[in-house]
Amino acid sequence: MNKGKYVFAQLMSLAHPDEFDHCVEKYNGHYLIRNFSCWHQFLSLSFGQLTHR
Repeated sequence: MNKGKYVFAQLMSLAHPDEFDHCVEKYNGHYLIRNFSCWHQFLSLSFGQLTHR
């Protein structure tokens, strides 16, 4: 049984949401977003990339 963090959670702890939000604001990344935030899209794309999907 797992007693610690999953590998994906450990990797994503290196990417700080505050720094990510700063970059999103700097480059106007929230332009025309409806439901899926930039942070959640980043997590989804990272998971897909790490699992070769």
